Amino acid sequence: MSDAGSVKHYDVLIIGAGPGGCSTAIALKDAGLRVAMIDKSKFPRDKVCGELMHRKAVETLNTILPGFEQTFKAFPKTLVLKHTQINYKGQLIQFDWKNESYTCPRMDLDNFLLGQVKEHTNTDIFTSTAPDKITVNNDGVTITIKDSPTVYTGKIVIGADGANSVVAKQLTERSINRKHYLGAVRAYYSNVKDTHPDISQVFFSPKYGLNYLWVFPVEGGKVNVGFGLLSQNIADKKINLKDAFYEYFKQSPELSAKFKDAVQEGPLEGFGVPLGSSIGAPSGNCFLLVGDAASLSNPLSGTGIGNAVLSGKLAADQALRCFKTNDFSPSAMLQYDADLQTAIVNDLVKSYNVQRTLSKLPFILDVVFWLGKFEKVKKYIQSMV
Repeated sequence: MSDAGSVKHYDVLIIGAGPGGCSTAIALKDAGLRVAMIDKSKFPRDKVCGELMHRKAVETLNTILPGFEQTFKAFPKTLVLKHTQINYKGQLIQFDWKNESYTCPRMDLDNFLLGQVKEHTNTDIFTSTAPDKITVNNDGVTITIKDSPTVYTGKIVIGADGANSVVAKQLTERSINRKHYLGAVRAYYSNVKDTHPDISQVFFSPKYGLNYLWVFPVEGGKVNVGFGLLSQNIADKKINLKDAFYEYFKQSPELSAKFKDAVQEGPLEGFGVPLGSSIGAPSGNCFLLVGDAASLSNPLSGTGIGNAVLSGKLAADQALRCFKTNDFSPSAMLQYDADLQTAIVNDLVKSYNVQRTLSKLPFILDVVFWLGKFEKVKKYIQSMV
């Protein structure tokens, strides 16, 4: 879709075609703006992830694209989760959620969302297109492309390009803070005992402090299994995360029995998650950051797809305000920061406070688990999630 040596002019440039970028594009579908979405990868492409998507993501997308929920649930790769089994010190509690969640392999989910962008918007999509240099001046944004003479210009750039965001690296002073960054590993398994397509499972171990190993069902009878720790803990204790992953199974008789005949499908892969316990500046002159680019993953659970989608919608709302007033300055972007604070960040701060308390006082987990056995307490928790 590129012309050698050409300059392509747009109003909005979205970098990244994952959930955050796609939700931004869909939210701009009726804006009458020239929108381009640029992604370095060729689709379909995989992204290492826990692949749990809370209802927030589907509700947000259904708001900006009526009928999305029905279409997504009908997608063959989608599983609807209604229960969670929590395993701790040989005990099990099952929660039956009022609000369902979902799993969908990221290769399929992201490709599905990109298909929704193609079907419902006029967005120009450029995949296999890696941004190189991003320049902001009084005229807007200019983006050069690696190994290409093509240049893209726009009035605003929205960085939805994940944990290693090119937009964030070039337009902010952000750096990785190990106290607010999660290192994780994930693998797929088949032939795992006692798995159900509507039940997610979580296992806690006291060995590594605050942590959990997840077992999430995905399409095809497989499970997504992963484990993560704060990067600071990994560095301080010199933990090899891949070794720790396999060691986790040996510590738990329940896990050992569950995975006795399991088959690992593909490699154990690592990934990083910037946590919302420290988000930095999510906006500035002619730019906005969404999802992992803005460090919006939950500090307690590590999940981030729902916040990526919601922040994409908020970024689209801010872009519309900017074009209405023809003001793309840092001060104009402060409304986005405020909206992000109210809709997402306040909850992330609460999760961070819980995380810190549990890290310092791990015995509280014993108390919480004991209380969770009582039906009234369980129903209260279920009504709140």
